[in-house]
Amino acid sequence: MTTEEITDLNFGSPDRNPDQLEGLRVLVVGLGRHGGGTELVRFLADRGAVVSITDPADHDQLQSSIDLVADLPLHRVRIGEPHQRQDLLDCDWVVVNPAIPPRTSFLEQIAGSPVLAVTELGLTLTWLPRQYLAAVTGTHGKSTTCQLACEMLRASGLGAIAGGNLGGSLLSQIDEDPASEMRFIVEVSSFQAERLDAAADRPSIVAITNFSDDHLDWHGSRKQYLDAKLRLLENPGRGDALAILPTTGALGRDFHCDSRSVIRCGLDGSIGESRPGPGSLQIVAPGRDELTIPFSAPSPLEGDAGLENSLQAATIAAALGATEEGISTAIDNYVGLPHRYQEVRELQGIRYIDDSKATTPEAVASAIGRSQSTLHWLCGGQPKSGEIDIRCLLEPLSGRMCHAYCFGEMADSWQAALGSAPLSHLEGHRSLAAALEAAATKAAAGEMVLLSPGGSSFDHYSSAEERGLQFQRLVSEMGPSLPPTAGDR
Repeated sequence: MTTEEITDLNFGSPDRNPDQLEGLRVLVVGLGRHGGGTELVRFLADRGAVVSITDPADHDQLQSSIDLVADLPLHRVRIGEPHQRQDLLDCDWVVVNPAIPPRTSFLEQIAGSPVLAVTELGLTLTWLPRQYLAAVTGTHGKSTTCQLACEMLRASGLGAIAGGNLGGSLLSQIDEDPASEMRFIVEVSSFQAERLDAAADRPSIVAITNFSDDHLDWHGSRKQYLDAKLRLLENPGRGDALAILPTTGALGRDFHCDSRSVIRCGLDGSIGESRPGPGSLQIVAPGRDELTIPFSAPSPLEGDAGLENSLQAATIAAALGATEEGISTAIDNYVGLPHRYQEVRELQGIRYIDDSKATTPEAVASAIGRSQSTLHWLCGGQPKSGEIDIRCLLEPLSGRMCHAYCFGEMADSWQAALGSAPLSHLEGHRSLAAALEAAATKAAAGEMVLLSPGGSSFDHYSSAEERGLQFQRLVSEMGPSLPPTAGDR
């Protein structure tokens, strides 16, 4: 059977409650390189489930994750070997890591077995109380939106926790006292959304930040990628259900959502929609008067992208009961998330920004538009759509000073793609360190060195986090007047 012939695996909802897992035989497919599946494994094992793990990745790559579950009484651990059909013979559930591609042959074997296929997100959305549960998805800005909304709620004196694709399983909150009225903000990737049980209820609040092409190699087409996002809007369940959607794009005002009441949220918003006002945010929430929030963007929220994230986060938080004061305080104190337009250092008047999580040209366009200072842009990595499409970069690059430094295995391809772009300077380097050295040498006070690659990290790194951490290390090692050494050229 070829990969093209492999049918999709249908995922279901858990057939028992979290206090009924004693003796349940569970196979976890994909432990993850960065601890992504370890909290799930611990949750299951702590409740008496008989847990096995299979992951074909190299043992050394998974060592940190293996160490996190080493103390647990696991039934079987198969690392560094292909998935085995026999592992399905003695299990009741299979939990599939969201990073497992849909055309993996082992998923076909699961589909042909009697075991119940579930996901960590499916368990979380089924078992968490729905009343104060919000899910956030979108192509860009969803992590910042989730974390900022959570901080707005906390600053309002409410219990709140963010997790999911953002990092950190929310399964540990299953036993939370229902009387505590804890608010849950769950970031949902398109990989996770596509594998939701078609019949299961969705969270009462769903926000979609925006939509542009991404992960087409995984989903197969733009339509399938969009459909994955839209799955969250299905099955609103009982009671009030809210969708927070953008004002423009594929999910803009021309898109009709029949299953939920809708609040539009965007920079061109009008009356009855969340929008920016003069030095403020005008926020709409169900059953409340419009909130007016003073807005003076800190560094992580500067530019249009930061303003949009703030609008979306405030709309979610207001719908969950946040106060004007709490929303304003959280914005003023927001320090940002790692590798998402994160200011690493200012040295001799030059700002160094780590935006390693920007893995598409659209994400780069948002980063470039945040500041009008002269820019020294570090770009590279593997394009997710198969080719480097720079059309969305032409407008933010137009009429400004931008020097581009392409790096990595795809440096020549990036140079070729950017050859027609309105750049002040363009050059290529074999490594990130070499590109950073060149940028630091040319940059002057009042200018910015921005790592915003535009491609995935897998040409040289195991993750965008690893790429960003190397950038941060190199920047931290820079002396007061010397550029970093390019030791890995």
